[in-house]
Amino acid sequence: MSAVAAITVSGLSKSFGSLQALHEVNFTVPRGEIFAYLGPNGAGKTTTIRILAGLLQRDAGEVSVCGADVAREPVFVKERIGVVPDESNLYPELTCRRNLEYLGELYGLRRKVRTSKATELLSFFDLADRGATPFGALSRGLKRRLTIAAALVHDPELVFLDEPTSGLDVPSARALRELIRTINLQGATIFLTTHNLQEAEALSQRVLILIRGRVAAQGTPGEIRQRVRRLNLLEVSFSPEIEAGPLLKACPAVLQAFPQNGVWRLEAAEVHASLEQLVAFAAAAGVRISAISTPTASLEDAFMSFLQEGGPEVEAVP
Repeated sequence: MSAVAAITVSGLSKSFGSLQALHEVNFTVPRGEIFAYLGPNGAGKTTTIRILAGLLQRDAGEVSVCGADVAREPVFVKERIGVVPDESNLYPELTCRRNLEYLGELYGLRRKVRTSKATELLSFFDLADRGATPFGALSRGLKRRLTIAAALVHDPELVFLDEPTSGLDVPSARALRELIRTINLQGATIFLTTHNLQEAEALSQRVLILIRGRVAAQGTPGEIRQRVRRLNLLEVSFSPEIEAGPLLKACPAVLQAFPQNGVWRLEAAEVHASLEQLVAFAAAAGVRISAISTPTASLEDAFMSFLQEGGPEVEAVP
């Protein structure tokens, strides 16, 4: 018999007046996965998390978290989940240790247990020397670490991470991603929202793309990339380097073009026709093509393609 999924959502809908935030959303998150829930601002991601965490009532559909219906057993669910919001909800005037111990107290942990848990988490998140530091005095990166630590005080089965690395510098974001992997390897299921699609692709086993409250696609990152329509990519460099926008715009087979890291990244209707046109137009402009390649579509490329196509009409990966 298979294990109960961490999350099962079927036909989830939610409206705010005339605005339909979610429309018949369906997905399942197996236990032990890192699941990336992606979409542009206003797609319905935060509404979904609030419903899953028992903070908002659904209008229709079935929602099971850790094997229980959220609406019928909210206390059972809240005891088994940890929520890391995009903005910390910890107390700035309390020390790092006291914040963790206070949350342990709210979850009903005995004094000895919550003291031990606070010490364990401070060490795990490399904050052992900051136990006596007020939370408000920490850097942004360290605040994010302690906010995640606080969500783990009661050893939740499922952790919701809302934009965990937003606003962090590169070293802090990288360190936090490693911590997320470690938390997952220790057994927690991770429900991740992020606008950093490279981060989502690197961390998650499966992905869902939500656009205007509807599921546009879901599956592994590889499956999502394969389902993108008409996404023939080319990367082209010119010698001498030029502002190639007007030249590329004149090529009928080039659908979109934008510079990226010193090369031009193109989306083409058909590769062979694009190559013929590029050579002819470059020769007419008096420049040479110094390099050309056909890169694999990234999750970001796929996301943008779904967004441009309107998303909801795209069939989901089984």
